[in-house]
Amino acid sequence: MDDRKSIVDRITGATEDTVARVQQEMSQNAVVTATRERATAMRHRAQQAAMSQLQLATREDVARLQASLDRVEAALNDLGKRLPEPKPRARSRASKPAASSD
Repeated sequence: MDDRKSIVDRITGATEDTVARVQQEMSQNAVVTATRERATAMRHRAQQAAMSQLQLATREDVARLQASLDRVEAALNDLGKRLPEPKPRARSRASKPAASSD
């Protein structure tokens, strides 16, 4: 069992070392670095294009809308103060239709 465990440990350690070495070599490779930078730039441009298509409101747009709503609300309040109070209507009682005898 110890022999098997030590073999597994050695294979695992060798695999981890190999992966680390390949990562190190790839990170220093000019082609890989340039490709990664181009991919990152393309992703950034794609995100910007997508965001521009969404037509999201800016802070200034929201501030203008809020100001407009405030003006409309103030105008409605002013109009409400100038209108006379409505008088309550008397409820009319509807008579029930006569039952037909067929």
